[in-house]
Order: sequence, then structure tokens, then C-alpha cells
Amino acid sequence: MRMSYSSPCCGSVGWDKQTGVLVGLRSRIRPVCEVPPARRDLVPPYLLVQAAIAAVTLAVWLSPAPARAEPLDRLFHITAGRSDTAGQYRTFEIPAGKQETLADLQGPGKVTYFYFTDDSGGKLYDGLVLEVFWDGAAGPSIRVPLADFFGAIGSRTIDYQSQPMQINHLCYMCYLPMPFSKSARFVLANDGLQGYRRSVAYAVDWEQDAAYAAELGRLHACWRRSNPTQGMHTMLETRGRGHYVGNFLQVYTRYQGWWGEGDTIFHVDGKPITHTPGTEDEYGSCWGFGGTFASACCGYLENHAGQNRMYRWYLANPVRFQQSLKVEIQNQRWEKGQVPSSDDYISVAFWYLDKPAAVPLQPYAERTAASKAREYGKPALRTGAN
Repeated sequence: MRMSYSSPCCGSVGWDKQTGVLVGLRSRIRPVCEVPPARRDLVPPYLLVQAAIAAVTLAVWLSPAPARAEPLDRLFHITAGRSDTAGQYRTFEIPAGKQETLADLQGPGKVTYFYFTDDSGGKLYDGLVLEVFWDGAAGPSIRVPLADFFGAIGSRTIDYQSQPMQINHLCYMCYLPMPFSKSARFVLANDGLQGYRRSVAYAVDWEQDAAYAAELGRLHACWRRSNPTQGMHTMLETRGRGHYVGNFLQVYTRYQGWWGEGDTIFHVDGKPITHTPGTEDEYGSCWGFGGTFASACCGYLENHAGQNRMYRWYLANPVRFQQSLKVEIQNQRWEKGQVPSSDDYISVAFWYLDKPAAVPLQPYAERTAASKAREYGKPALRTGAN
């Protein structure tokens, strides 16, 4: 284990030899055990181990743990379900144009956890596409480049911890629940230009339970790129009944000033709703981003050389619709006022629909093409705008 870290569902514990502080991690907490400086050298090693165990136990009981399979007040609930795991650790060899089945599950059931890693050192091959088929459907309801599904847009990995998704030290994790009534098939396809051969470990945790036979919600995910945007980027457009739960967004801009004036707009059953008055407001900050951060429901992970990465989860406030939903985000900058831009936007959107629907994916050549983000002149100062 390389270092201490914390996330909603997992973490490591550190012992600081200089300060004598034991840190137990369930979510971010304060030190729970401290040895007086004058007595640190007198403490036998086995007592330090016992103290560390006690610190972790106390931290688990006292600290909040927001990402549970059940709400905390329902964690005791006994169901008729039976848990299982479909996973492997072996060498994968997938030629260009071919695919490999990761899991083929027979329902009714619900996927509770999915993780993936390989020995690429955080550079998952950009030709790998995750495809998930629900209930024997002919087309995939999830069809997203594998790395991008977990938020590593363009196969560039940045560690972060959010409630339904996280990446930590080459472990790519998803906790979004995925119910199905008949079957679930996870496929790894290679639509790139070269073969894929790596040591791979993955697992799909799931529970089989007849209660999910009547559950309608099916997880969907789609990848979209506007290169460039021409002032507007569409993240999602779907028909049916369901709710939208979140997205990853990668923005590449050549503008040297404030690029993020764009509003998020939900078209709910044809009615346009402006959700927030600026990109930073939608992703958990106001009056600019200030700095990078990662939290349970929103985060801003990258601000370097024109690259900006962010995420937003609508867990407490899903965007519900009965007929159709379209999600757009404006691409605007501040230049003596708010004006349209032509930057390079990539998004991954997640939503639940009342039946499986096939989602499209842009070809590999379009996904990996050089950016056509516009060049701009010297920026104006931003004053009084949000």
C-alpha cells in the first residue's frame, strides 16, 4: 500500500512516526489516538499495532459512511438475496475489432460494484470500450470507453473519491447500482487500431434476488464529444421515463481567461430549465473554481495547460422525466461580457431508464482526433459575473 487515503467506502491507515499520531480512516476524520512525545520510544511495537486496530474500529463506528448499499438506517435489513462475484485475474488478449465477455449474469438481480485494473500503470488503452447489455437487448445500454466510464477521460488517470465512483492507485471503481430482471452481460470491446494484451484484474459483484424482477430502472451511460462546441455541448438526449444521475466533463480550452460562463440546461419533457448560472456552480464551486477538489457529489480534478476535468452527481436531486430529457451545457467565456466559445468538450452522462435502450458511440477516430479548440486573443478582466 503506497500511502494513506480515504474514500466513502475504503481507505488506509497511517502511523506518523514523528508526531506519534495514529489516523483511522472511514471518511476524513481527525486523529483518534496520540502517544505523548516523551513516551513514543517506550511503546512496544505490538502495542502500536493494537492501538492502530483500536483506532480503526473507533473511526468506523464514529465517522460517517455515506456510500452504503443500503441507507445507514436500513443496513440491518435482511433480504432474500444471495451474493456472488464474476471476476478474474489473468492475461487478456483482445485483437482489434474483437471483444471479451467479462460477466454474463442470470437474473433477477442487481450489480452492486464493478472494478477494473490492468498493468498499464494508469494508461488504459483508449480503444477499449465497455458495453453492458440488459435483459437480452440487442444493443448496449452502456457504451463508453472503459477509462472514461470511470472518469479517466482520454485514458488520463487522476485519482479522486466520489460517492458512486472513484479511482485510487490504478483501481477503477464503480458503486452505481445496476438492477436487471433477466440478464446482464458486461463486454470489453476493442474498436481501436491495435491489439490489447495486458494482465487484468476485475470483478462484478452482484446479488440475485427475485425482488428485482419487477424493478424497471436500467443504468445507461453515453460518451459524447463536441470538437469544437460552437457554443453548446449536448451531454444526453433520450426518450422514455427515468432520471438523470450525473456526469463527467472534460473541457479543453485555449482561452487564457475565464472560460466557464456556460449554464447547464435540462429539457424535461420538452420544458427548458436553466439549472445553474455558470459551469463552476454546476460542479460545486462559485465565482470560479478556486482550486482542485473531490467530494461525494461534485469535484474539479484538473486545471493544467487548458485541460479542465470535473464531475457532478445528482444523488439527492436526480433529474426526473416522464417522456424525454435533453441535457446541454453552454460553452461561454468572459470577454467584456459572456460570449460563446468554441472549445473541446467531452462528457460521460449516466441515467436510469424504464427499459433498455441502445446508445451510440462516436468512432475511435473521432474520439482520439486532435483538438480543434479555437485560438483566442488576449482575455479581458472578469468583473461582477458568476
